[in-house]
Amino acid sequence: MKIGIFGGSFDPIHIGHINAMIETYLKLDLDKVLVMPTYLSPFKGVVNTSSQDRFKMLTQCLEDFDYIEVDSYEIFGQTTTYTYDTLTYLNEQFVNDDLYFIIGTDHYQSFDRWKNNELLHDLAQFVVVNRENTAIEVQPPFIQLDINTVEVSSSVIRERLKNQTEVRHLLDHKVYQYIKEHRLYET
Repeated sequence: MKIGIFGGSFDPIHIGHINAMIETYLKLDLDKVLVMPTYLSPFKGVVNTSSQDRFKMLTQCLEDFDYIEVDSYEIFGQTTTYTYDTLTYLNEQFVNDDLYFIIGTDHYQSFDRWKNNELLHDLAQFVVVNRENTAIEVQPPFIQLDINTVEVSSSVIRERLKNQTEVRHLLDHKVYQYIKEHRLYET
C-alpha cells in the first residue's frame, strides 16, 4: 500500500491543506493519506488552540474522505515529536507499506536542521510539494511534485478571525462552524 503522510499544526486546517491532500493523493496514486497533527512543532513553537480542538476540526472536516485518516500519535503526546520518531512509529505500524512523507518547499529548504535528518530517507520517501509562487528544483533522493495549490495560511485565517473579517471561503464549513461554536481565535 502507498501511504502519503501529512504533518502540521493545522491551526486551523483550511482549504489549502485539504486541496494539497487531495492533489497529492491523486498525483502519487496513493492508497491512503495519513494526517499527523503535531502537538508542538519544533520549528513553529506555540499553537493557538488546544490539541482537542485541532483534532476535532481535522476529523470533522475530513470524515467524508474515505482515503484520509487522522492519526493521534503526535497531537496527544504533550511534547514535541520529531519526524524521525513519527516515521519510526509509522514503519512499525505499516511494515510492508511504502511511506511518502509530504513536505513543502519551506521544509525542504530547512531539512538540514531536522533531527536525525541523515536517517530519514531510510524511513520514507520524501516528496516536496511545489507551490506556484515558490517553485524550486529539488535534489534526489527527494521527489518533486508540482500541484495546483490554494494559497492561504493558517496565520492569515487566525488574524482575520481575530479581526472579525470574512474567512468562510477559506475553511471547510464544518471547521468554520466549530470555530464559531467554540469561539476560537477571537483573541
